[in-house]
Amino acid sequence: MKINLILIIFFAGTIGTVNAQHIEGIVVEIGKEGKEIPVVGANVFFPGTAVGAISDATGMFHIDKPSENVSSIVISYIGYRNDTINAAGTDNKIILKKSVTLNEVIVNGQKADSYISSMNPLKTEVLTSTELRKNACCNLAESFESNPTVDVSFTDAVTGVKKIQMLGLSGIYVQTMTDVLPTIRGLAINNGMNWIPGPWVESIQLNKGTGSVANGFESITGQINVELKKPETAERFFINLYGNTEERGEINLQFAHRFNKKLSTMLLVSGSQMQNLHDGNGDSFMDQPDFKQLQLMNRWKFLAGKHLEGMFGVKLVFDSRNGGQMPGHIHNGGILYKTEMEVNRQEVFCKTSYNPQKVYQSLGLQLSGINHEQTGFFGLKNYFGTEKTLYVNLIWQSIIGNTKHKYRTGTTFFADHTSEVFDTIYAGYKNNIPGAFFEYTFDDLKNFSMVIGLRSDYVNENLQITPRLHIRYAVTKSATLRMSVGRGFRAVNLFAENPAIMATSRKIIFTEKLNLESAWNGGLNFTKCFYIKNREATFSLDLYRTQFVNQVVLDYDQSPQFIYISNLHGQSFANSFQASFNFFLIEKLEIRLAYKYNDVQQTIDSVLMQKPLSPKHRALFNAAYSLKNHWKFDATLQWVGAQRIPSTLSNPEKFRLPANSPSYFRLLGQITYIKHRWEFYIGGENLNDFIQEAPIISAEEPFGPYFDSSMVWGPLTGRTVYAGIRFTLK
Repeated sequence: MKINLILIIFFAGTIGTVNAQHIEGIVVEIGKEGKEIPVVGANVFFPGTAVGAISDATGMFHIDKPSENVSSIVISYIGYRNDTINAAGTDNKIILKKSVTLNEVIVNGQKADSYISSMNPLKTEVLTSTELRKNACCNLAESFESNPTVDVSFTDAVTGVKKIQMLGLSGIYVQTMTDVLPTIRGLAINNGMNWIPGPWVESIQLNKGTGSVANGFESITGQINVELKKPETAERFFINLYGNTEERGEINLQFAHRFNKKLSTMLLVSGSQMQNLHDGNGDSFMDQPDFKQLQLMNRWKFLAGKHLEGMFGVKLVFDSRNGGQMPGHIHNGGILYKTEMEVNRQEVFCKTSYNPQKVYQSLGLQLSGINHEQTGFFGLKNYFGTEKTLYVNLIWQSIIGNTKHKYRTGTTFFADHTSEVFDTIYAGYKNNIPGAFFEYTFDDLKNFSMVIGLRSDYVNENLQITPRLHIRYAVTKSATLRMSVGRGFRAVNLFAENPAIMATSRKIIFTEKLNLESAWNGGLNFTKCFYIKNREATFSLDLYRTQFVNQVVLDYDQSPQFIYISNLHGQSFANSFQASFNFFLIEKLEIRLAYKYNDVQQTIDSVLMQKPLSPKHRALFNAAYSLKNHWKFDATLQWVGAQRIPSTLSNPEKFRLPANSPSYFRLLGQITYIKHRWEFYIGGENLNDFIQEAPIISAEEPFGPYFDSSMVWGPLTGRTVYAGIRFTLK
């Protein structure tokens, strides 16, 4: 309560400063079809004085009169005629006109494939479409191979499910959204990454730490927002064909059509399959399950008059995966250990925005609904899962006095009904969560900005308060310091989030009723941009801590025949440090170096210890080189440090594992040739062919008491070579 009181006092004191000599307005130009376009970075100044300002990202400016004698303001921008207005009022609109039409000038420059937004109070790393094409990017789960912020690994050695990690913790603590709508969550928390094809993505924004309260309460270690291609700006036609040496094939199609300036649509189709079974390590189990997958999506963008616009659409997903022992394997009295999971999922969404005459005001409505069904089995045990969600988010945005003080406020309703049944164990919940939020932003448009957010949600007859604070300070023009602190909470989907507990002979023991997970996260980031021989370089340092108030703990250590599941009793925290350096070594050669240290500890059976299967040390090297004759070369080297393996000492000797895994390297590379509308690429993953030996305990007796596929710390598949073709019609 003391923290909240301090924030309220600080907030009230900050927004109360409105100068009677204040002048503000908007600078625009007239674009195609008579549409007003904000002019960003226009100079606004009082002639004969040193007092001035610049227009922001919305074209808005605000400035204080230096004295009563000043009667005019000058607005200037390169390539446009200067304009002069009276130095009065808070509703000025300046329409700049081009001064002269110049002949075409071609400027060659270099832009990094990923970059950190310099103005956002939240540390936001943007992955561009160029970055996403470095590693073929069949789907979102494979889009982070060359990025040091997000790590990707397998959950177990049977299901083939991939999980992400951020700040040393599982991706379940990351709020992953599609166009700022919560989609990859609940039963789709792991597999959902496979259902967003890379070619559909325009960019990805990564935020470390808690995000905006306007987006919900689930963000704890970060936010990932996947921005899909838009109907009004996407290519008219796009196709991507992909195949690899494991006989995996994929096709991605995109059709976009603009009927007129007010209506456009887009159809996205993706299909993939892998039906040829592989057992590279000879343990009789498939290295990855065979699968068939189909995604369809239709998006519509509309404009209704000058002030109302929106987008709506539908997405369908079908995914069928079969794993387990190879056919023809004679064991267990002729019974093979098989796994199967089939998913049918439907999503609908609608987003509308009403913008009044004042450009700094808007009213937005976000709607989405999801119906998700998945069924399968693991050996002799069946699994059934259903999820139905309805999300409604109403947001009003405006200013307080002037554009230095902005706010967002709104209400949320989240109906989240989930059911999971594994064997005879039921896990699920029915949450109908009404909520409200308020977020205030202060920006002096120079070197300081701050976002204070507070939301309240009513969950299971309990009021959950979620405060968040983000501060940005520009130490110099090229160096930025950020700080964030906040709280998040979430409901647990036990089996969907932990598929490894189903692909094992361990008995599942619940010691108590599971509660909501909640945690505080705080962090610092320092970013420095500079030049090395006129070539851009960026250095970044991150330091974050996540402290759990409650966490669902899965105890694999107490006995290798049991998994004890309980709430947290004691401490659980994650300290994460990351240093990264991006620079152009020579023209067209971009280098990325990163080192990450994660200290993740959890109280297990009353003892605080290192969280299992979580490496303390990671490092990454990436090089991207492009030639003027259409060739591009990309290479990534990952190093993963040792990981603690849960105790197996009470197993018979042949089923025991060492206390720690070895460290290892993983090498990836790709060569791309671009010619007009065509792109041809060939590449490889795990080119050094490192594989975890014997990832399954007691693979020869999968129905016996020691079978366990959850002890995965390294790659499960060896060297893979792929090739593909892209064709674009703009």
